[in-house]
Amino acid sequence: MVSREYPPFIVGGVARHTFYLAKYLRKKGTLVKVVSFGDPRLNSEDAVFIEPRSSIISRDPQNVVEDAKVLFDIARFTSAVKSILKNDNFDILHVQEPYVGGLISFEHKVTTIHDTSFGEIKSYLKYLDSGSFRRLVFYITTGYAMELASIATSKVVINPSLDVAWEMIKVYRAPLEKLRVIPNGVEEPSTSEPDRLSSRRLLGLPEDHFIVFSTAQHVGRKRLETIVKAAKILKDKGFKKFTAIIGGKGPLTKYLEELATNLGVQDVLKFSGWIRDEELPLYYRAADAFVISSEYEAGPITMLEAGIRGIPLIVSDVPSGLLMIARDSEHCLKFKLGDARDLAEKILTLSSDYGLWKKLAQGAKVFASAFKWNNIADKTIKVYKEVLSG
Repeated sequence: MVSREYPPFIVGGVARHTFYLAKYLRKKGTLVKVVSFGDPRLNSEDAVFIEPRSSIISRDPQNVVEDAKVLFDIARFTSAVKSILKNDNFDILHVQEPYVGGLISFEHKVTTIHDTSFGEIKSYLKYLDSGSFRRLVFYITTGYAMELASIATSKVVINPSLDVAWEMIKVYRAPLEKLRVIPNGVEEPSTSEPDRLSSRRLLGLPEDHFIVFSTAQHVGRKRLETIVKAAKILKDKGFKKFTAIIGGKGPLTKYLEELATNLGVQDVLKFSGWIRDEELPLYYRAADAFVISSEYEAGPITMLEAGIRGIPLIVSDVPSGLLMIARDSEHCLKFKLGDARDLAEKILTLSSDYGLWKKLAQGAKVFASAFKWNNIADKTIKVYKEVLSG
């Protein structure tokens, strides 16, 4: 299994997907070796890390020189994976990141394309700061080319949602017979996780506040500025016992922090930075609501992780992935994309109606429980067997 990034390092959604899928495939008797960028000193029987020499896994904006080395790193990575495939006896090559695995050839190759350069480009065009511009250049050139290469070199392409599969057909001209839809998954939470009050104390959060949590990479398509503006509206309405937390970092972090300062909401809005995996459950448990403000999402694992813990969900009303499948007022509350006032109203409604809060907490749990990793691993093994049988 090939991924651009992989735990124990701070990682994004694709790497978390890779980690949990590998974990549950192993539980079912499949031997899995993951190859990723990282620290080679942490190599093991289950994971091989290739030391990066560019900004390819950097979470913070880098200079142009570091970005220019990305292509060199992809070439090194491709060569390393080919060597591993040549020296070991593998049945399946499963590429989780087409950007680093598009040029790797293997007889039984499967690629998961979680979201597309096409979708990223549409969002980045709205935020042409220097960091976003460099990412935009990557998606237009390398990203798009590697996705096309992945489609050409793979027996099967897995997408986490129907709308991404539709992009594969309409934009990338992928053959319909190559495509399979398998959603992202979620792990049942540990029974030893602290409760709501204990989590707040451990994180130093107000015990009597209504806490809204969101975490994502700070890029255009996540539309996190909607949460910042909603915090301003709530503050102006006199909602005093309210705290919003935005996790993650990215090219737009500085913009979001400056927006919060300009709107005067630093007292009710906190930026936590990247949250370690072992701390993430604390934030979920401490929250009264989890918000996804994105305009483009295939299958956000964070939505499932919050939902399975019974945290009510507030999501943008976009026809994309899990956000499209979740039913309004049953599994979640939906607000108009980019409409901070509507988001603020949904937060106020949820905070003042405990009956609705309980209903949505249960609805979120029911929704997320349909996507447990055990079932996702079964669907993936079925694809492997299909590929091996020709």
